[in-house]
Amino acid sequence: MDIYISGYGVVAKEFVQLIHNKAETIESRYTIKPKIKGIIIREGIVQSEGGLDLPRLLHYGVGTMAVKDYAKDSQYPIQPIDQMSGHVLVEATSTNANDGEPAYSYIKQALTSHMDVVSISKGALVHHYEELMKLSESVNRRIKFSGATAAALPTLDVGEYSLAGMTLTRFEGVLNGTTSYILDDMHEQEVDFSVSLQRAQEAGIAEKDPAMDVSGKDSANKLLLLANRFFSLNNHIQDVDVTGIMAVTKEQIADAKASNHKIVLLASAVLDKQTIHMNVQPTSIPTAHPLANLAPKEKGICFYTEEMGRVAVTGGASSPVGAAGAALKDMINLVQANF
Repeated sequence: MDIYISGYGVVAKEFVQLIHNKAETIESRYTIKPKIKGIIIREGIVQSEGGLDLPRLLHYGVGTMAVKDYAKDSQYPIQPIDQMSGHVLVEATSTNANDGEPAYSYIKQALTSHMDVVSISKGALVHHYEELMKLSESVNRRIKFSGATAAALPTLDVGEYSLAGMTLTRFEGVLNGTTSYILDDMHEQEVDFSVSLQRAQEAGIAEKDPAMDVSGKDSANKLLLLANRFFSLNNHIQDVDVTGIMAVTKEQIADAKASNHKIVLLASAVLDKQTIHMNVQPTSIPTAHPLANLAPKEKGICFYTEEMGRVAVTGGASSPVGAAGAALKDMINLVQANF
C-alpha cells in the first residue's frame, strides 16, 4: 500500500513512527505492506518510488523545514502535487477553521488521482463535506475520518458499523479532551475557570491559544461531521448552536456537585422527523451518566437507538499518538471487506 501524508506535524510524525514500528505486524496480520511513498508540504511533494527511509526521516524534527532538510540530505527534489500516485492519502495538516485549506486541495487531488483518503484534520470536511463526498463517490473512492471526530475514541466506527441497521434517534458526547480536563479540574478542585485553564496549559493539555477548544468550536466541528455521517445529511457549521465553557463559574460547578450532577461540555444531535437539532453547551448531567465519569482528558459518546437502547463508548487517548492510531486503523479498515 503506497501512502502519502499531507502535513508533517506531531501527529503525522507519530503516524510515521507507527508505520515504522508495526510494518511487519500489519503485513502478517492484515496482508498489507505499508510504504510511505511521499510527504506533501506547501511547496510540493517529497517522494520516493521505493518508499521514504523512515528511520532516517524520524531523526529529523517536525514541520516543513524538517521535510525540506530530509529531502535535501536525501537528494530528493520537491515535485508538483499532481505527481502524487498511490493508494491512500493521510491528510494531517493543521485544521483550518476558515476554509479548510490546504487540506481541501490535497484531498481533491488525491481523489482525482483515484486514491482513498484518511483525514485527521477537520477543516476541509467541515466546509466542503457534500462536495468531497460526491467527488469520492464519482471516482469510486472512500473518505474515512475517525481521527477528525474525537481521534482515538471510535465514534464513527461504533455509529456506522456496530449500530448498522439500528434506528438512531440522537447521540450526545464529550468530544474535546481539553474542556473535559478543565471542567473536571473545576469540579474536583472547586476553582475558577481561569485557574483550571492555566493548569491545563502548564500541563501541556491546553494550547497557548485555547480558543477553538474552550469556545466549543472544536466540539461543534466534530459534532457536525458525526451528524452528517450518521444521518446522511449535508448540514453546515452554522447549523450548530454553540456555547463555550468560559462563562462557567465555580458556583455553578458547586451547585451541580451538591445535587449529584457534573457539568460537561455536551455536544448533542437530535433527529426530529427530517430535522436535526445540533447543540454544544455546558450541561449539568447526573453523576450516574456515563459521560459524567470520564477520566481527565477522556472523551465519550452515547448513542440512543430504538432497538438497542443506549450504547455508550468512553476513553481514547487525547494525544498525538492516539490520533495517529485512529488514522492507522482507518487505513487498515479501508482494505477490510466489511469496512
